[in-house]
Order: sequence, then structure tokens, then C-alpha cells
Amino acid sequence: MFAPALLSLALAAGAFAVPAALSTRQSPCDGLGPGSSDSLAYEFILTVVDPSTGDGATGPSLALLQGPDSIWWLQETFQSTTEDFSSWNLQNGALIPNPSSNGVGLVGNDFSVPPASIVEFAVTTKGAGNGQAGKTPYCVVTDSEGYATLAVNGNTQGFAMCYTPGDAAYVLVYEPSADNNGAYDFSTCTSQKVQLLKA
Repeated sequence: MFAPALLSLALAAGAFAVPAALSTRQSPCDGLGPGSSDSLAYEFILTVVDPSTGDGATGPSLALLQGPDSIWWLQETFQSTTEDFSSWNLQNGALIPNPSSNGVGLVGNDFSVPPASIVEFAVTTKGAGNGQAGKTPYCVVTDSEGYATLAVNGNTQGFAMCYTPGDAAYVLVYEPSADNNGAYDFSTCTSQKVQLLKA
């Protein structure tokens, strides 16, 4: 007598659990609207431009260079490649640097990107693991003209270039703040749009 009632209750509970399971599989990029994805089929370089400029504007490239304490960051440069990494891929939300012929054996992994932080990466040799890597889903939003813009944490408008006095470099920062433990000079930060250009 109680068995059919328990079976009905179990089936009803299972039916309510299905939508939750489906929603966890949705891409975090879906909220960015049409043209958004967590993957790109081509290799690209990263450049920064003023957000108020129109499509087709060009700006300096971002190179993955070693900063302090063996952490690598995206630094402004006026050349399209660096000695160690020549281009990028976006696969399932992971922003992956591609090693050049000089960087064979190096593997770059993205870190989580909290507000007020410099966008950082860990670079290791093949086979060396990095437990902190791949924590932040990156996305790309491609407009109707084919211009692609990088997003992190569901935001395409949170990036800025900021000056790091100790290293005399402009680096990419997410949602800069004056409260940054001296990592960069907040007064130098300028909002930027990060574009992905085919390599």
C-alpha cells in the first residue's frame, strides 16, 4: 500500500531534479547573447582597443610574459608574437597560449580572474600540473561583422590596462580597483576591449 505512494514520490523527485541537471550543463557564455561561445575554431592574437572605437580599430598586442614570482601575465607590446608564445586558442572556456618554436615544451594555463586582479597564467613544462589552472571560463562574443571580443566572468567590459611601477609595464587587469595591494597604479588604468584577431 505504501510502496506505490513511495514510488510516485521518488519519480516526482527525480522529475524535479532533471531541470537542475540540465542547467548545470549550459555554457556560461549563453548569457552574453547571440554570437557568444566558449570555443573558437581558429588561432588568434590578443589586442586591446579603446571601447569607444568602432569595429576594425587596431591597438597594441597583448603578449604573455613572465612577471614577478614566476607568474605570467598579459602585457602590452607592439609586436604580435613573443619569444615563447605566438598565438592563442579558446577551447571549452580555457584561454590557451600556443608555444612558438622557442617555447616548445611550455604549457600555459589560465587562473581564476577575480575583480581588481591582474590577468595571470601559470606556465609549466609539459607534464607538470597546475591545480589552480582552468578555474575561469573565458568566452568570445563575435558580432555580425565577424569581430571577436574576449569576455571573462560573463563580462566583455571589465578589462583595463594598468601600469605596474615595479616592472615598468602595462598589464591587463580585470575590474581594476585602488584596493589592489600595490600590484598596479590604479590612477593609470584605462578601460580596454580585448579583441581576438586571426593569427
